[in-house]
Amino acid sequence: MTLTQLKNWFATFDYSHLVLGYGSLMNADSRQRFSDIQHQGVMVTVEGFYRAWVTRSWQEQQTYVGALPEAGATLNAQLIPTPLSPALAEREKDYTFAQVSADAIATDFTPDAHDYLLNRLADKQLWICQTLDVHPAAPEFPVSQTYIDTCLAGCLSHGGQSQAEAFVRLTRKWPAHIKADREMPSYPRPGRVSEDEQKQIDQLLREVSHD
Repeated sequence: MTLTQLKNWFATFDYSHLVLGYGSLMNADSRQRFSDIQHQGVMVTVEGFYRAWVTRSWQEQQTYVGALPEAGATLNAQLIPTPLSPALAEREKDYTFAQVSADAIATDFTPDAHDYLLNRLADKQLWICQTLDVHPAAPEFPVSQTYIDTCLAGCLSHGGQSQAEAFVRLTRKWPAHIKADREMPSYPRPGRVSEDEQKQIDQLLREVSHD
């Protein structure tokens, strides 16, 4: 991202809070339709956290990705301007909002754009959704394909193939079995994902190494 692009992005909002979306919040369609988050995000890397399939939703009977702190770990995410609204709180009810320092944000922006970003974030509050109830996926709490599709389609739309590959590679505790639910989504906030995107996602999961 260039300095001009970043300045234009900051000109679209005046919120004091930004959320680091690293799962389904990376999908603009999902967050706009289900959480009324209308602003675009920008792709960044968050240092000091890792992402894994460890968030158990007892209510929805599924397992989602979660973030947990670990020195030296990284995950890719979208920096998303948003008020901390009831809709967002409901969406992230299985997480706690943990504050993140701007110094933990890395980018592949031009140097002047990166410096501008950190300067503009100095008076903002950054939040990441940290997992509350840590459990790996299980047959009765599966990972749904439509949730994976929602996350990876968001990566493809905002960061291309490289960001989708990073999501797969940097996410831990992938389950041995994934619930095939594309015909009838089990995930309650699915993004609209095209057949071409589904094929691209299937290929990614076959070809990109993940634990």
